[in-house]
Amino acid sequence: MRATIQDVAREAGVSVATVSRAMRGMTHVAEDTRRRVLETAQRLGYAPHFGASSLAGGTTGMIGLVAPYFHIWYASQVLTGVEHVLSASSRDLVIFAGDTPENRARFLDRLPSLVTRIDGLILVDFFPNEDELRALRESGLALVAVGEELPGVASISIDNFEGAYRATNHLIDMGHTNIALGGGRQLSLDASPVLALRIDGYRAALEDAGLKPRVEYDLGGLLSSTGGRAAIDELLDLAEPPTAIFFLSDEMAMGGLAQARRRGLHVPSELSVVGFDDHNMAEAAGLTTIRQRVRELGVLAAQRMVAFADQDREGSHELVPVELVVRHTTSGPH
Repeated sequence: MRATIQDVAREAGVSVATVSRAMRGMTHVAEDTRRRVLETAQRLGYAPHFGASSLAGGTTGMIGLVAPYFHIWYASQVLTGVEHVLSASSRDLVIFAGDTPENRARFLDRLPSLVTRIDGLILVDFFPNEDELRALRESGLALVAVGEELPGVASISIDNFEGAYRATNHLIDMGHTNIALGGGRQLSLDASPVLALRIDGYRAALEDAGLKPRVEYDLGGLLSSTGGRAAIDELLDLAEPPTAIFFLSDEMAMGGLAQARRRGLHVPSELSVVGFDDHNMAEAAGLTTIRQRVRELGVLAAQRMVAFADQDREGSHELVPVELVVRHTTSGPH
């Protein structure tokens, strides 16, 4: 039966991450430890999957990327940016899905074997818990997180709090005082630190303007066009409907715009609408929104990963600026 990296780690009395670093010729491994690992690997007949030529260079030329979903606009844009950089650097991309709890657990269980197949891993909106983060860091893989800040891991994201604050403040500056939040109850269904930051930004803008957030203005609905339609229906059932709404995503906002028209509600004279993302369809819809440069996030993540090839891994966080794009769905209250 072929020896595994776990067998080498157990016999040598070190972690799997240390075996990976030692056999790749990486730094931060004591010479006596490296010698013991190599001797143990030779004695057990262990060889990494990528072969001797790759071992000599210390790289496989393969980078992994894991995300909850790949069919949504955000993930596809990040993936496009990543692939653009990796293909230019003659590296290949391996994709892993974490779309269900079972697939996520299966992926994490495979981490020890991945250290011999890929050089690094890009995490897209993965949001690991404490145990999962420990497993990722102990894997020995170079890690770059996109969409969140992880302690000790290189990461890149936008300022979600600032984006939501600016979106809400735009409506306040136009004279609105009754401002709803589309998707404000999302956290009860699908916990996400990204959404939490956007909700906090919305509430902070109201409070800084001396406006008290109203519970009935936290509208439900998932971040989809269907969720946007549901939020508009909920809004119209209120005794005192708001004059403006900030949706947590553009897809939700566009569903809301369609439902507002269907229900005879004129935008923006009767209801101002702001989204978040600057989705490909936002310009066509005339949607005022917060622009996040999603493809740039992928480019920066891949560039950081490529830079790890011959350098120490710096666990710093980089914020990519957002921008308010004013179009035709906002005006002062009438």
